[in-house]
Amino acid sequence: MQLDNWASAILYLSVFVTAIVFAYLGQKKNRKIFCVLAILLPTLLAGFRFSTGTDTAAYRSLYEQIGSESQQMIEWRLTESGLEPFIIHASIFGNWLQLPPSFLFLIFAAITTTFLFLTTRFFSKKYAWLFYGMLLLIIFPESLNMMRQLAANSVQAFALAYIFYKQRQNGRARVTPIVLLLALSLVLHTSSILLLPVFILPFIIRHIRRRTLTLLLCLAIGGCVLLFPMLLNFVLELGILPERHYLTFMEMPGSLVNIKFFAAAIMSGILLASYHRNNQQLDKQYGLLLLLGAAYSAVGFYSGYLGRLGMFFWIFAVMAGGDLICQLGKKESHRIAICSTVAILYFIVYFCVLGMNQIMPYDFGF
Repeated sequence: MQLDNWASAILYLSVFVTAIVFAYLGQKKNRKIFCVLAILLPTLLAGFRFSTGTDTAAYRSLYEQIGSESQQMIEWRLTESGLEPFIIHASIFGNWLQLPPSFLFLIFAAITTTFLFLTTRFFSKKYAWLFYGMLLLIIFPESLNMMRQLAANSVQAFALAYIFYKQRQNGRARVTPIVLLLALSLVLHTSSILLLPVFILPFIIRHIRRRTLTLLLCLAIGGCVLLFPMLLNFVLELGILPERHYLTFMEMPGSLVNIKFFAAAIMSGILLASYHRNNQQLDKQYGLLLLLGAAYSAVGFYSGYLGRLGMFFWIFAVMAGGDLICQLGKKESHRIAICSTVAILYFIVYFCVLGMNQIMPYDFGF
């Protein structure tokens, strides 16, 4: 059943707003059932789509193919195809249970929403529900296209937010859960390996002066912009990425209008300036993180595929932007209204009007 564009927009906004209300109730009343509902609603919305989303048809076809393949073909997929093991094993399990492709969509949507929800808890105690709502409106719709990558990005975002949170509490993050989370992100999407250097940042941020690290990251941005082809060849020679992906990376053209690059660069500058005035550790951490995100997003000028790595930093940019609005707003009602308006307008313009990720119209089915 396919809705028209107006009905689709109303459906998306209704589900997201209801989920935000449940997140608010879960936080204020400390009731887990509301938190579960806040995660469940967008999960079901993404899970029961039929053809909505740029890559949905390809995933549906893959799921059905795996269900009819021989053991030899399955072994080839696991060892030679370059496809991550999580989606292969999930497809095998779902077909064994004779479930429709919606099973696959539900699993990835559940991972994405759960870890986005938990990430906001480490970022802010007071406004976690509000920032979760902003992520639902700005980030989550991308998962109807980049299903595997955004699931992996949400897992990594949770791991990094956990590390930063422990640092702000003058504690030490446990290594075992971080390693397990990073391993999960790798089996969800191969590109996660290119984000592993980001996790060095929390451990050097205490030992290098902010200005020195800012300068180094600015040089990294310049290097990514000017020397990307050379850097990619170097990575390929190290064997980090399969050579067969090289043409894919280069053939998907980048864009001169790289919104994630400019957003990360601007937000990092604002947060670092705020840190300079207020000496807030949160601003320092996320300001440097977003500056590093600008370096990663810079490759989007060359390769649209690798430029999608900026989505990982876009998660933090959204929360940092919401936090900045909350710092500037005088009344709590004004803070909530501004954050909500910005997120809703972004959703309407980016996804509904411009039609990004082809989430419009919504097509329901199993």
